[in-house]
Amino acid sequence: MMHVKVGMDGDLPMRVQEPGTYEWWYFDAIDESQELAITIIFFDGMPMSPYWLEALPNADSREYSGYAVSLYRRGKKLAGFVHHTEHNEIITHQDELHIRMGGMTFRKSGDSYIIGIDTEYPDSVNSIHGELTFHNTHEQKHTFEDGEGNHCWRLIAPQCKVEGTLSLFQYDDIYSEWTFNGHGYHDCNSGTDALYADYDDWYWGRCHIDNDQTIIYYHYPMSRENEELNIGFIADSVHGIKKIEECRIQLENIKLTSSLMRIASSINIRGTIDGKELNIRIRHAHALEFGPFYYRYMIESETNQHPLKNHGIAEYFNAKRLKSRLVRTMIKTPMQRV
Repeated sequence: MMHVKVGMDGDLPMRVQEPGTYEWWYFDAIDESQELAITIIFFDGMPMSPYWLEALPNADSREYSGYAVSLYRRGKKLAGFVHHTEHNEIITHQDELHIRMGGMTFRKSGDSYIIGIDTEYPDSVNSIHGELTFHNTHEQKHTFEDGEGNHCWRLIAPQCKVEGTLSLFQYDDIYSEWTFNGHGYHDCNSGTDALYADYDDWYWGRCHIDNDQTIIYYHYPMSRENEELNIGFIADSVHGIKKIEECRIQLENIKLTSSLMRIASSINIRGTIDGKELNIRIRHAHALEFGPFYYRYMIESETNQHPLKNHGIAEYFNAKRLKSRLVRTMIKTPMQRV
């Protein structure tokens, strides 16, 4: 159903460049003191794009590359952009990687990632500018690889210290600006077929448990074609990334959304780490993004050892809805080529 790989080498492009294939690099960061959050995705082939879907099975990733950037504050979206881009490059040299998608850049050097942000395009009213550096804070002592399928999830740097500056522009004037200091996350995904080829929907999330630990989870609910998948990891600065053994993920408080999808409001994760019982409850605190096939949430976690709420980012993705011509028509509007 899904190929899972853990390790810092997951940044380097791994798929064969053939029609219908894709790869994306995902980053998110939260500044708790300013209640500020950002998500950044670089796409080499954009499998959620209605144009890419219509071009299957002959979609060329070079024609459907781009980025998605969203900025949030206090649980609300300040600005967001999803663009196909004309001027793109991906350069690798040993363990270094440089990616440019339009005005967005990403450079990996050693255990750090420097992201240049410029979403301005002709006639844009708002734009986001800035630079963020993601410093990986854990030493990966355990490697993990398992599963098979068209889609590969590569867990790379789930626990980062993030520093930099961000500015929100209206036309040519700075509307707001921040010095960013927070925690972040990075992974990579790739595949060889449409996202709905292997599953109907998924839940994914990453959340601080305390100042030293982060939980990362993936859940595929059972469907007619697929078995249930539960997988989770704990990352900390001392032990690196460890898999949660006997991981069980239970969906709770399922509600019907305005887009007529039934989505859990909270998630309970149980299992063991180093023989010790783990019991973590995740709550979808704020819907940051919502649409006909996708929800992104600011989440909170609670454990018996850490009853105080800690924050993270999560998503619900309904892949089978991408088959719908109505949904594809609805999501064409916000996508532009720059």
